Amino acid sequence: MEGPTVSEFQRFLAKRLAISIVLTLVAVSVIFVVLRLLPGSPFESLVTAGNLSQQQITEIRAMYGLDQPMWRQYLSYLQSILLFQFGYSILRSQPVWGVLAPRLVNTLILLVPALVTTAVLSSLLGMYVGWNRGSKLEKLSIIATTFLRSTPVFITGILFVIIFAYNLELVPAFGMRSISASPEGYVETFASLDFLHHYILPFTVSVLYYSGDFLLLARNGVVEKRGSEFLKLHRAKGLSEMQQLARAGRNSMLPILTYFALRLGMIFQGLILLEVVFGWPGIGRELVLAIQQQDYPLVQAAVFIMALAVIVANLVADVLYAYFDPTVSTSGGGAA
Repeated sequence: MEGPTVSEFQRFLAKRLAISIVLTLVAVSVIFVVLRLLPGSPFESLVTAGNLSQQQITEIRAMYGLDQPMWRQYLSYLQSILLFQFGYSILRSQPVWGVLAPRLVNTLILLVPALVTTAVLSSLLGMYVGWNRGSKLEKLSIIATTFLRSTPVFITGILFVIIFAYNLELVPAFGMRSISASPEGYVETFASLDFLHHYILPFTVSVLYYSGDFLLLARNGVVEKRGSEFLKLHRAKGLSEMQQLARAGRNSMLPILTYFALRLGMIFQGLILLEVVFGWPGIGRELVLAIQQQDYPLVQAAVFIMALAVIVANLVADVLYAYFDPTVSTSGGGAA
C-alpha cells in the first residue's frame, strides 16, 4: 500500500500545526487564569516579614503590570510569553530565563540519559521476552516493570533513599553536588566524581520508572510480528532465531520511536516529585517553589515551556506515524 502523497501529507501537517497552535494558546490562557485564582499574592510574605512597605508593593505591582485591568494583563502576558520574553522573577529580582535555564539543563542532564538508557535496554529485553513468550523471564520482567511503573515515583525514590543512602550509606541522599563543591562551568559541574556520586540514585530510579512502557511496547510488537508471513519466509530461507528476532524487532520499532518522541517532550516537565524527593535542582523542583511563592512570571514561563514541549512532541509523534506508517490516513478518515 502506498504512503500518503505529498499534498495529502502537507495538508495533514498544516492541520496538526493549527491544532498545536490552538492548544498552545489554550495552555497559556489556563496558566494565566489559574495563577490569578490562587488565594493571596506573591507580596504577602514580604509584607508580613516587614521587608516591604505598602508603598513599595504598590510600585512593584505597577512595574509588573499587576495594577492593570485583567484583560490588559492577559494581552500583555500573551505578547511576552509567545515572544519568549519572560520578564523578571518577582521574588528573585532576576531575569526569569536566567533562573530557569540552569534548572532546565539540570533536568535534561538527569532525565534524557535515563530515558535513552531505558528505551534501549527495556526495548531489547522486551523484544527478547516477546520472542520467547511464556518464559519465566517474560513473566518476571512484566511483573517487575509494571510494579515499578504503577508505583508513584516519589515512593520508589523514598524507598531507594532509605535503603541506599541511609541504611547502606553508599550514595548521598539529596542534591546534585556536595555543599563544599563550587564548580565553574558545565565541564567541572557534570564531569566530576562528586556529581556522579549524587547522580547514581535519581538516575537509577528514573530508568526503572520508564522501563515498563518500553518493555511492553517492544514485547507486544514482537509478539504481533512473530506469526507474520515475512518471518515465515525468512524462516524458510534458513535464518537463525536471532536473525528472525532482529527483523521482527526492526519492524516493530515505530510505536517505540513515537512513544520515545512523546516522552522526550514530557521530559521538560521532569519527574517533578522525583526532583523534590532527591532535592535535584531541576525545573520541576523550581516550579514547585515558584508556585508556593506565587512568583507569577516564573510559574508562567516554566509551565509554558513544559506545555509547549509536550505539544511539539505530540506533533512530532503524529507526523512520524503519518509519514512512516502507510496504514495511517492523513485525511482523518481512519486507516487507508
